[in-house]
Amino acid sequence: MTVAFERAGLSPDLPGAPRGGARAGARADAREAVGTPILVVDDDPEILAMLRDFLEGEGFSIRTATNGAEALQAIDQVAPALILLDMRMPVLDGWGFAARLRERQEAYPIIVMTAAQSAQRWAEEIGANGFIAKPFDVDELLQTIERHRRRDHRPN
Repeated sequence: MTVAFERAGLSPDLPGAPRGGARAGARADAREAVGTPILVVDDDPEILAMLRDFLEGEGFSIRTATNGAEALQAIDQVAPALILLDMRMPVLDGWGFAARLRERQEAYPIIVMTAAQSAQRWAEEIGANGFIAKPFDVDELLQTIERHRRRDHRPN
C-alpha cells in the first residue's frame, strides 16, 4: 500500500494519519458539496485511482480525466468546484487545457499538481490558484482543496 501511495504522489503516512484536525474539517465540508465534483486530471491511471479513492473516502465527489481534452469534455457535463491539474500529459497538456478554458471564457479554481521543481512557476504561467508538489502530504492536499474550491458552483 505504501508503494502505491508513493507512486500516486501521496505521503506514505496516510494509513496512520490522525483523524482529527484538517482531515476531519475537510470531511465535514466535503459532505456539503458532495454534488459538486472535484475534477482530477492526470495521465497516470494509478494517481487518478489513488486520488479518487482517497478523496471519495474523505467525502468529496470526484470526476477524473486522463488529459486536458477529456477534462474539457467533463466540464461540459458538470462544472467542477476545483480542478487538480497535472501539467505534462499527452493529447492536451495542462498549458493547453488552461488556454482552452480562457478561450471559452470559463474560469474554475485550478491547483497544479506536479513532481517537477517548477510547480510554482507553472501555476503562475497558467494563472492557477495554487500548486501542490508531488509527493504531497494528504493533510496538505486537503488543506489546499479547502482553501481553493469554489463553493458557489458558478464559474468566476
